[in-house]
Amino acid sequence: MEMVSKGVDTKFEQIRSDFRAIDFSGNKFYGKIPNSIGLLKELRLLNLSGNAFTSNIPQSLVNLTNLEALDLSRNQLSGQIPRDLGNLSFLSVMNFSHNKLEGLIPRGTQFQRQNCSVFMDNLRLYGLEDVCGEAHHASNPTPQESEIIRRQKKK
Repeated sequence: MEMVSKGVDTKFEQIRSDFRAIDFSGNKFYGKIPNSIGLLKELRLLNLSGNAFTSNIPQSLVNLTNLEALDLSRNQLSGQIPRDLGNLSFLSVMNFSHNKLEGLIPRGTQFQRQNCSVFMDNLRLYGLEDVCGEAHHASNPTPQESEIIRRQKKK
């Protein structure tokens, strides 16, 4: 994992696999979240919010079977939320807001328990009505509605 802190590039060859919590929030980390994050089997909390991470959410996060809290908000993440995160039985707190995520919000108890705000500002993410109920949110547009809005703005 490569990080920049106060203008100094630092490369971590290895992060201890017995860490239970990692909070790298509010830094200027960029690039992909490494797939090797899924090797940290003891993690209970992972906070990578407020950085400049790009690309997809790594599928390897589903290997963190002890994970209780996951905050990936305020990055530039794209693609879909891995469906299998819903299989993490201890995961009770998550935040995906303020990214560029798209597609259907996965089904599953972990997702159903969340406040709708944890998905906000992902304009191509849809399915909030299944998570929050129709009356409890201002939904993001479906892909079809997004296309209509784009066409209207061009006129």
